[in-house]
Amino acid sequence: MDLAQNRPGHLRGKDKSGKPVKVTYLRSRLGGQSAEVTGDIDPGFLNDNYWLILPFHIYWDTSAMVEDAGVQKLPLAKGSAGKVVVKYPSDGGYSTGDTWELYVGPDGRTEEMAYRAGAPVKHVVIATWADYKKEGPLLVSLEHRGTNNGQPAHVFFANVAVKLVGSNTWLDAQ
Repeated sequence: MDLAQNRPGHLRGKDKSGKPVKVTYLRSRLGGQSAEVTGDIDPGFLNDNYWLILPFHIYWDTSAMVEDAGVQKLPLAKGSAGKVVVKYPSDGGYSTGDTWELYVGPDGRTEEMAYRAGAPVKHVVIATWADYKKEGPLLVSLEHRGTNNGQPAHVFFANVAVKLVGSNTWLDAQ
């Protein structure tokens, strides 16, 4: 899913009544859509997008302030990793005032992440980044376990594939 370039993504799931739903998402076409699309689907795509490709967002989102905080203790597991703190400004965009802390291992992979929501609601998510798979030229984490405001949380991705520009073939995560 390449939301930065306004290319379509696809969501399959169930609506509130349990009926199967398939939605094609093209962010540039959200204007004039129903409240369900702009209130549920757009934030859902954005949330999944950050879980799947957060390191790319840090690179793309030039408004964020990025700081190398040196080697720090991991928030969940034993051990330590390089801590990168990403702070968004308090105005504009989806992540206004939010802070992301990525704990990066010696292999360059994110091992754990902490998310702290900007005002007005206190929201803290701390999670592992595991089950790395290669999708074409990309390496992504498909499994995240941790806590969401102190409660157990589990985010995972299944049936992930990419289609490279100029290709007609989808490449499954390996």
